[in-house]
Amino acid sequence: MIGTMKKKEFDCVRMKHEIQQQLRERRAGLSSDERRRAMEENIQSDPILARLWREAKRIEPAGESAQKPT
Repeated sequence: MIGTMKKKEFDCVRMKHEIQQQLRERRAGLSSDERRRAMEENIQSDPILARLWREAKRIEPAGESAQKPT
């Protein structure tokens, strides 16, 4: 059956779009610092993301050691 598509019960792209729209509406009017703080608070409140965030902050970005004065 070429050319026919099964109707999806769950559309991941649509869900992503809706969530991003909700986030834009919630963040409307916030300064960039306020948006950054809100994102960090959301990350820190999630047990999985908080652990990944802490691990990522411990890793030195590539090339940074070359930029530091000795």
